[in-house]
Amino acid sequence: MERIELFGLPVDAVEHRDAAVAAIARSLRQKTPLTVSFVNPSAWQTARRQADYGPLLRACDLVLPDGIGVVKALAWARGARAARVSFDASSLYVPVFAELAGQGRRAMVVGGVSGVAEQAVARMQAEFPGVTLAPALDGYHPIPELSARILAEKPDFVLCGMGAPFQERLLAALREAGYRGVAVTCGGFLDQLALKPRYYPAWIDRLELRWLYRIAMEPRRLLRRYAVDYLPFVLATATGALRGLRTARSGRRAPA
Repeated sequence: MERIELFGLPVDAVEHRDAAVAAIARSLRQKTPLTVSFVNPSAWQTARRQADYGPLLRACDLVLPDGIGVVKALAWARGARAARVSFDASSLYVPVFAELAGQGRRAMVVGGVSGVAEQAVARMQAEFPGVTLAPALDGYHPIPELSARILAEKPDFVLCGMGAPFQERLLAALREAGYRGVAVTCGGFLDQLALKPRYYPAWIDRLELRWLYRIAMEPRRLLRRYAVDYLPFVLATATGALRGLRTARSGRRAPA
């Protein structure tokens, strides 16, 4: 696992999602704190708008590449090999919750509007009865209150889907308050799971077209995000790829 600065934000390049699962499993067994978050192409726009977002990511133990766009940017702009790793049903959700069930752990879910986390928890409980799930919390409470309520429940694992940078702020508050478990962000996964157990059709996942499927499912909310918020990332990726291509060509022309 290699931490790389990609256009000013940290990304941990992992070649397979199993490395992330192993890190989470190890922290659960050893009862050592671990904070995990993810960056997708909109993260760079968030960092421009929210000054604390970059430092919050750097404070996380793992910052994983969520989305094929970040994976391609790592390859084209930095020459780094990485796998797409996301906390959803197509990536980390199933193996991580299988690990929680196998270890008989207690988990807690935070995020979404009222009712969403509860619906997601009901699906988790049905699929993974070996996991003890604490009462869920929606994300519309002050972070100190959320942190206090989580600490009172004493979960081994916290899954937070509040959107960036609010979810990273909660992870930082938990660590500052002395939380010793594993805390992981999950963006919009709770909304997806509340709708259905497997949000993406298998062929969509196989062809890496999750972004297109999401636009089709939520055009009003996501069209602007992909067209506007992703633009700085796309431009930075193109610039980095061109720079790398020029460097490679220059190296080939240089005398031996």
